[in-house]
Amino acid sequence: MYVAINARVLAKPEPTGVSRYTKQLLIALAGRDDGVDYLMFGVDTLPPELQNHACIENAECFPPATSGLRAHFWEQVTLPRVLRRHNVDVCHTTAGIPPILASVPTVITIHDISPITHPEWFSRRYATLYRALTPLALRSADHIVTISNFSQSEITTTYPWTNGSVSTVYNGLTPIPKHATEPITDIDAGSYLLFVGSLNPRKNVTRLLNAYAQYRERSDQPLSLVVAGSQRDIFATIDQRPIDSVHTLGFVSDKKRNWLYHNATALLFPSLYEGFGLPIIEAMDCETPVLTSDRGAMAEIADDAAVLVDPTDVDAITAGIQRIAADSSLRGSLVELGRERVKEFSWGSTAEGTVSAYRRTIDACVD
Repeated sequence: MYVAINARVLAKPEPTGVSRYTKQLLIALAGRDDGVDYLMFGVDTLPPELQNHACIENAECFPPATSGLRAHFWEQVTLPRVLRRHNVDVCHTTAGIPPILASVPTVITIHDISPITHPEWFSRRYATLYRALTPLALRSADHIVTISNFSQSEITTTYPWTNGSVSTVYNGLTPIPKHATEPITDIDAGSYLLFVGSLNPRKNVTRLLNAYAQYRERSDQPLSLVVAGSQRDIFATIDQRPIDSVHTLGFVSDKKRNWLYHNATALLFPSLYEGFGLPIIEAMDCETPVLTSDRGAMAEIADDAAVLVDPTDVDAITAGIQRIAADSSLRGSLVELGRERVKEFSWGSTAEGTVSAYRRTIDACVD
């Protein structure tokens, strides 16, 4: 099997979640000894981790810009034309819109459709654009890969005509060893609760902070809260009074984030919506107990290895924080359960499921 990968997302100067997904997936695909070869489009050079794999070749066909109209023109006009020169069996677009005029079957990865189901969390312009482009992407693809059963259900419920052409393939976990960390000097190891994520409204930061304030009022020796997100001045961002013992770090490097995971008393992640919820399994991999939401992809990914709370109920989040912070026996049980849970998420399994989707797509198009 010969697979074209539209990896334009890897050309972006600042890595995003979908670019990290694409890179880790490709590394896992390259490590398989299954006779599948890959032809990369969208990057001028292969990432270093892929350069010594005989099964991956760079087509040296990349867009004149990493985003915007010129990038989309390349994807919809140049890429289909160049694909015709190669005898590929299927083309996988890991983010964005697959080449509509491709002469081969196409697969697309859709991570979630939150701008469709919750447009209030996005700018009007972005939500409108996404509402127009998503059906186009779904209709043009021969098969759709998504990253959780929750996302699959949302896609097929919102777009019933996709039913039967969507596969769930879980994200993998990149292990976080203790040596791959960088300490944060003004944070004491083991003395804090942790939130990791952006300040997008769906992350539910305002309710989390209100619940933390209640927890401090009700506890004799409350732990501090560390917020590692994209903005340092979160209280101004969400128009809320500062709360004692909340340390807002803003963006942190991967090594510092890894240190925070390894040294937190617990991760607090009561998100309203996730396509997957990567911080949940990253914390579990670091043997850190997790509190997360009792619904959607969060409950699906955490399963029984976390304290689950109603993310819309501040009192319920507060009670969950009190439980996980005060009960060392509970935390020990969660660590054991989390250690087993993360075994379900590997990039090897992601690669295997993705290759199965390729074969399914080719077979369906041949039939």
